[in-house]
Amino acid sequence: MSDTEAKRNKYDQDPRTPCKYGAKCYQQNPVHHKKYKHPPQSNSNKSRGHVNKKFRADTPSKKAEAVVTSNDVSDTDGSDYAIEDGSDASPEKPDVESKGDSNKDGSDASSGKADPESKDDSNKAEVTTCSKDLTEVRISNDVSSSEDSSDANEQTDNVNTVQKPDHKQFIKDKFLVDMPKDFYQLWEYCKKIKPSYPLDALKDVGLRLVGPFDVLAGKFDDVSKSDEEYLLHWRYYHDPPEFQTVLKGDDKTGYHIGYFRDSPDEPPVFLASNRAKVDGILQQMGGNIFTAVNLYLDELKKIGDPFKRMHIGRIQSSIKKEAEKLKLYLSARTPEMIAREKKIVTRTFNKIGLVVPYNRKTQLGYRALALDNKDLSTLFTKLQNGLPEQKQKYLSELQPVFTFASIAADECDFGTGIELGWNIISHGVDSLDSTALRFLATNNRLLNREAFAKIAEAHMKNRKKGCDLSII
Repeated sequence: MSDTEAKRNKYDQDPRTPCKYGAKCYQQNPVHHKKYKHPPQSNSNKSRGHVNKKFRADTPSKKAEAVVTSNDVSDTDGSDYAIEDGSDASPEKPDVESKGDSNKDGSDASSGKADPESKDDSNKAEVTTCSKDLTEVRISNDVSSSEDSSDANEQTDNVNTVQKPDHKQFIKDKFLVDMPKDFYQLWEYCKKIKPSYPLDALKDVGLRLVGPFDVLAGKFDDVSKSDEEYLLHWRYYHDPPEFQTVLKGDDKTGYHIGYFRDSPDEPPVFLASNRAKVDGILQQMGGNIFTAVNLYLDELKKIGDPFKRMHIGRIQSSIKKEAEKLKLYLSARTPEMIAREKKIVTRTFNKIGLVVPYNRKTQLGYRALALDNKDLSTLFTKLQNGLPEQKQKYLSELQPVFTFASIAADECDFGTGIELGWNIISHGVDSLDSTALRFLATNNRLLNREAFAKIAEAHMKNRKKGCDLSII
């Protein structure tokens, strides 16, 4: 095997990511070479410090552009650079238009722009003016001159800004839903209240920011979890797929607050609270998270312990001022919540009411379960509390309910299976978790609500009681 073939074989087996500039890459930054691999170079291209010089000119009466790129640039004047196209234009004759500013967001090494794959803050640009209108831009890994350092710092700042984690997209990718504007507004508010640890900004009144807020706090930046695990992060025992926990309260009752949405592709209509250790009932808490916190504080005034009541007035006043500044209304019921009431096709165990696409004229989209809520709840309770030898009898009594819901799905009444799945979750009869999974996953997919189907599958396979629900 020749030396060239050996080098090529070694390059192919190198696990590092290939640099998109290949053999033309001019980077000497060790960080860059540690992350990216480069194809073997011929002997003629191995010399370092080569200068790639370009000159583009229009007519002699128009402006020209000169860009010089180098791996190692010392402080020199403009007399040592050549003109690539062979013209004898000189710095004194043509009017030249500088394009130094355009290089701040650059991505092409051959045009003198910074390599976006390098994260080293040492990449800087030096701008030196040759005559009145001629600007030479040099990009290097080490520039000794401090002239125009403000431009270099600005370039570095821009690179750092671009490289910040996209938390909004991360939440969408991992939790499968977009969070509304007021979610991010509360985060900014909590950062002002407790800059050192915003998650605990409301700790004095018994609340902590959780769920997607952990992403904003950077707690997932160096964490690798499976897709299913992210869907379980702070998902309580009675939470339906439509519910996303964002605030946790008293662990004695499993109190928590979350956004509730009828479709994963639509913004939530309201927030709701639940006491997971008490029951599966969801209580509406207003149309934005500031209202939810305010309503929680109103309730805390009545039942909270004296230590928490000491802080209620201060925090509630601050919350109200921030909501007013953001033009967020603190009404417990919004026009959107009232409009939703008219779309409810059935009342469910969790008291929220089910909204699914339904044609009232053809009555297509939903039909009632084979048993009403009272009889179904009674049968669930018997199954949950019955002796082992009695459970088969109760399952037999439930079989017509399951069969009827399956027929409803076959005939495009998808809401029936979702209602059954909700009621199983809300009641808490854990022996029917697989049944809830089947009906929720199937009917949500038939409604093109894939996100809810995936959440239901993850939750019903790993349903946990208690309040230790963080995956990190």
